[in-house]
Amino acid sequence: MRVMMAAAACLVLCLGTAAPVLAQSAQTPASPAQTPPLTAYAALPATGLVRLSDDGSTIAYLRRIEDRSEVIVQTLTGELVTTVDVSDRKATGLTWLSPDHVGILSSVYEGGLTIGASEQPQMDIVNVRTQGVARALRTADRPVINATYGYSRGVHRGQPALFVEAVTNDRNAYTLDIYRVDLNSGRGVRVAQGERDTSGYLLRQDGEPALRIARDPASGRTRLSVPDGLGWKQIFERTELIDEPSVWGFGPDGDSVMVSVTEDGKDVLLELALADGTRREGIDLPGTPDNVLYDRRGRLLALGVGGDTVNWVYFEPKIEAASAVLSQGLRERRVSLTSFSESYDQVIAYSVGVGTIGDSGTYYFYDAPARRVSVVGRAYPGVPNDQVGPVRAIRYAAADGLTIPGYLTVPSGVPVSRLPLVVLPHGGPQSRDYLDFDWLAQSLASRGYAVLQPNFRGSSGLGEAHLQAGYGEWGRKMQTDVSDGVRYLADQGLIDPDRVCIVGWSYGGYAALAGVTLENGIYRCAVSMAGVSDLPAMLESEVRQQGSGAESRNPIIRYWNRFMGAEGSGDSRLNDRSPARLAAQADAPVLLIHGRRDTVVPFDQSVRMERALRAAGKPVEMIALEGEDHNLSQAATRRQMLEATVAFLEEQNPPDAP
Repeated sequence: MRVMMAAAACLVLCLGTAAPVLAQSAQTPASPAQTPPLTAYAALPATGLVRLSDDGSTIAYLRRIEDRSEVIVQTLTGELVTTVDVSDRKATGLTWLSPDHVGILSSVYEGGLTIGASEQPQMDIVNVRTQGVARALRTADRPVINATYGYSRGVHRGQPALFVEAVTNDRNAYTLDIYRVDLNSGRGVRVAQGERDTSGYLLRQDGEPALRIARDPASGRTRLSVPDGLGWKQIFERTELIDEPSVWGFGPDGDSVMVSVTEDGKDVLLELALADGTRREGIDLPGTPDNVLYDRRGRLLALGVGGDTVNWVYFEPKIEAASAVLSQGLRERRVSLTSFSESYDQVIAYSVGVGTIGDSGTYYFYDAPARRVSVVGRAYPGVPNDQVGPVRAIRYAAADGLTIPGYLTVPSGVPVSRLPLVVLPHGGPQSRDYLDFDWLAQSLASRGYAVLQPNFRGSSGLGEAHLQAGYGEWGRKMQTDVSDGVRYLADQGLIDPDRVCIVGWSYGGYAALAGVTLENGIYRCAVSMAGVSDLPAMLESEVRQQGSGAESRNPIIRYWNRFMGAEGSGDSRLNDRSPARLAAQADAPVLLIHGRRDTVVPFDQSVRMERALRAAGKPVEMIALEGEDHNLSQAATRRQMLEATVAFLEEQNPPDAP
């Protein structure tokens, strides 16, 4: 990491002149252009993580140009304050810690902190006035692991302070403790000690815990406790083996805690009094929350559940009003607030086009009192508006009648009739796709393919019934839900059923492999990126990662078992749904792509599939991405993946074939 002095740097990305009316400030359509190169889609977002200072006068954001990544701090008038080179790390977040300090969150590949290799969250603190950089918890008064598992802004002796949740290793006794971190040196001092089952806290401004969260993985028991003299008083308890309650922050008045739970098959947001756990309110949510906004003191301002649009529950009127104005002005766009000033008068919003509106992702600055808006930057400036493929929401019936929602992206300016198709199932599997600009789907559509993203049963955010319908259906109905979408599109005359391939990432990679082994006669080729191929081996690797006896205790393994419908890694029924053990049934060429530093799905899963296919005499290619993780976080290997995938698709399923 390197800091550049403001005087030596040249500002590339500046705020535009504020427009007097929001509706007139929407992104102007670009002039007609040729199809963008694949590098325009594969590039990591050019602008991201835009954060507004407390007084609304300065922004910090991540800027990427080719393989270079920088954190930029600048005033709204365009004056550059600081540039920090972060090309040597995977920056995952930015946060203002004080008027003079910005925290840069990174995910760092480590070996030895846990059993096996893992990625650990770390924070670097930049003093934007002196250009100094300090790693939080590089030194401390206790033997602490240099990883930031949670953080809060606060005050100590009248000065801004940072409080960090970190793990202390005291003679191999690990506890999640609270450290006060000096903003200039990064040195930590432990101010509160957790217990063996402590998994998190809510902190007051002085760093004192207002709430302690305790979880027992073996029983699934979650307990919330508050300080009570010299000890702790329990105010809430719930036992769930996997779907444990989630704590979302302080309530609107700061004297309560917001907790989401599942009750009677519904997601419910509870407000519990910190004094005694009294339940004040329960709000039914349309799905599992996946967006959240907090103020500087940890109070919950808004909670969002994604979908075709984001459904928000607001607790701050100014935030709700700003969101309404922006959504009205940026019509036919999916708009989310990402940052705001302490007064809520200035906000940062991110929008993407939906339907036929071409917008690959734009950050806006909105000044509510002045009713003015400016463009901060665009995520994919190499993809002109008129080259963004239209995205439509679709719904179709699975074989058993269950309604499957999904999204269809089609090439820009092309009649939607008997198009070649790429099926792109999401990862997770307890995840989902959105009506959004998806760089991978858009890149494939730009090459002439329609792209189907099905939210098969087991997907999250679509109601508890849709989620639970996927339990035990890994490789069964979760798989046929995907191919049912192919049949639906063919019946509608939108795609050519003889020109279909399947591409997937993580669980989607498994679905791609299963598509040509468990189901025959549907796909002309399959691309599996970081996909699971051998279910027993996958579970065995999780057991090794977590240590002896973990199979019955660990919620991660319970998660896998829930969807696989298995009783553990020794369940022989998993063999019948493991593509690596069914390689002889593969009826189409396969491309395997996997990062060597994947800590989620072991690299060995693709190696097993390659060996099995070669032993069965089946066509297969294998590409190892050097130094890459599970999420394709590096620009160079992301380009390598996309170029190889498109070349493979064009060879096996030419988009211009009759």
